[in-house]
Amino acid sequence: MGVSVVRVSRIEHGEGATLDVIARYVEALGGRLDPVADFGDHSLRMPAGGNQDSAAA
Repeated sequence: MGVSVVRVSRIEHGEGATLDVIARYVEALGGRLDPVADFGDHSLRMPAGGNQDSAAA
């Protein structure tokens, strides 16, 4: 992930992690972070972890 053990512990405790770091953490666990902004009548998939693709749902 490119972060220290102390930083991983902070992430796991919900302390001050950026979206990019959280995305890398999820990827290190074998997953993919897929944030979505919900505006009620439409939603927008937002890029995470350096992924530049976005799509309206």
